[in-house]
Amino acid sequence: MNPDLASLVWPPARLGDALQALAGEGHAPLRSQFRNGTEPRAVASDMRDGAQGEWLENTAAWLGLEAQAVETPYADFEHQVSAMGPALIRMPNGFLAVCKSRSRSTVTVLAPDGKKRKVSPVALRSELCREIEGPVAKQVEQLLERAGVASAKARESILRERFSALRIRDIWLLRLPPGADFWVQLRQARVPQRLITLAGAHAIQYVLWIAAWSVVGANVLRGRTDNAWIGLWALLLFTLVPLRVLITWLQGLVAFGAGARLKQRLFFGALRLEPDSIRHQGAGQLLGRVIESEAVDALALSGGFLAVVALIEILISVFVLGAGAGGALQSSLLLVWVAATGALGWTYYRRNRRWTDVRLTMTHDLVESMSGHRTRLAQLSPDRWHDGEDEALERYLKASKTMDNSTTALTAIAPRGWLVLGLLGLAPSFIRGVDSPARMAIAVGGMLLAYRALRRLTAGAWQLAGAAVAWQRVSVLYDAATRPEVLSRTRLPHGRGSETPPQIQNRDRKGALVQAHDLVFRYAQRSEPVLKGCNLEISLRDRVVLEGPSGGGKSTLVALLVGLRDPNSGTLLIDGLDRATLGAVAWRKRIAAAPQFHENHVLAETFMFNLFMGRRGALSPADLEEAELICRELGLGALLDRMPAGMLQMVGETGWQLSHGERSRLYI
Repeated sequence: MNPDLASLVWPPARLGDALQALAGEGHAPLRSQFRNGTEPRAVASDMRDGAQGEWLENTAAWLGLEAQAVETPYADFEHQVSAMGPALIRMPNGFLAVCKSRSRSTVTVLAPDGKKRKVSPVALRSELCREIEGPVAKQVEQLLERAGVASAKARESILRERFSALRIRDIWLLRLPPGADFWVQLRQARVPQRLITLAGAHAIQYVLWIAAWSVVGANVLRGRTDNAWIGLWALLLFTLVPLRVLITWLQGLVAFGAGARLKQRLFFGALRLEPDSIRHQGAGQLLGRVIESEAVDALALSGGFLAVVALIEILISVFVLGAGAGGALQSSLLLVWVAATGALGWTYYRRNRRWTDVRLTMTHDLVESMSGHRTRLAQLSPDRWHDGEDEALERYLKASKTMDNSTTALTAIAPRGWLVLGLLGLAPSFIRGVDSPARMAIAVGGMLLAYRALRRLTAGAWQLAGAAVAWQRVSVLYDAATRPEVLSRTRLPHGRGSETPPQIQNRDRKGALVQAHDLVFRYAQRSEPVLKGCNLEISLRDRVVLEGPSGGGKSTLVALLVGLRDPNSGTLLIDGLDRATLGAVAWRKRIAAAPQFHENHVLAETFMFNLFMGRRGALSPADLEEAELICRELGLGALLDRMPAGMLQMVGETGWQLSHGERSRLYI
């Protein structure tokens, strides 16, 4: 290995230290046992590559991180590696800890001695692909020498073209998981810092704007024009141009950073919902939740920007009005009117919430009636098909009228009412007639500035209220993202008395594969347990038929076996180990279920997409051949032959429709 790179590689025995060091660099929330100085157990140097990768991912999860295995094309490696940090890259004799780099021309690497060093991306790629590049590189050099070309760029271009199909693997990106503390995620995306900068830029913009027009106003009121003052006014206005560009750029960064992490968290939460929370909801409720999640992102960000700008303008307006003819009276009236506007905003929020409840109830009923229209037609007489629809529509119209009145009061009366109140605050100065025209002009300018601020404030409050109402439906997805995953005690960095992964894999399977002792499970809404004192043993080559009355707990027992639910008490073992010992990932590898057709969710994608949904990493031609062979063994060969695109045929709601049996075999 290159001597410069050899000193930067962490040996396998110190892989846990490398993870902790990178976690500290990324300011990730380390678990308390590591903050207290407990070191992770060293990974065995002779552990298989796959086991090392699994150990790394589980240890990262125990540290509060997510280790995502990725791969990159050979030709793009040197351009992508500098943006990968924090990441770990497997080298021939260890691991390289890559930090976040600011330059695309070098890679920042954290050495085992704790110091950061710069590495050339080309040198790093050459070291990773040394065995593959070696013979070809000699041929390329001989070719260039005969052609009389002594160019490193030519050599790199030829190698890129030669190895364009090669993919560099064994790279793990270290990130905060979507279920991590959302504030920490925003700080990592630098959203709070950019918000503070955005507020400061807005404040400076308004100060310059007021200064520019005060220069013009002072000269006009004095009845003179001076080229120097006009030049100063023009200079102040031109200074606003880069500030506006900066503000727009910062708004885009904040919207992208916060919105992307919110959507990622909601999507992650949707995948981690408890089965019972989905089972008892109809398609209409799930559809409404999806629609509301889009509203949260759009309304919260735009409304938040408007509210921040409006508050800055109102604060400046208070000082401007205080310096004008109205003085403290106008400033006090503005603050009172802002409080009244807040009360109008709260009233609008409550009425919007009631209107949304009525609207979504109608949506749920409509979608459910559309989904189950055949059952409804069969069970009800024609004169009862539309029962309750008129009453629901009447409630909706009444709630809509009430909310429209609140919308008018918030968006129209609040800003225009301030103009009337501001003129009343200026009336004593008119009556006394002692103030100068300059102070009167300042008062009028402050009124107009406050009017514009109130217009923005009401628009922001209108959008934020909509986002708050939508959040009540979406928050369940946000909270579900924090549901903890069961981590393997055998893979954890500091598992006392635990076995190593190879020992688990090589356990004696002569005894019972599945053992259940005194299992008890009770649904939250029921007083009596559906399973009580359940005992079960399944040995190798056993075929068990589970019979019982409807509601007797058959499906519940299967859900416990596959890990969809956790028993309230009792012991459930696979290969003699419980789920906490194996971990959720290893448990799912050892037991699987093909549920009834109505729970075999075939997504509106290609047949191959649904087939490989549980497969990790990139697919190879061998994977496709194996999949087609298995499909034909399961009796799906006729289906693949009928579909014009074969495994690339779109299936699901908008594509090729599969029968119940075909869906079950696809699920298997």
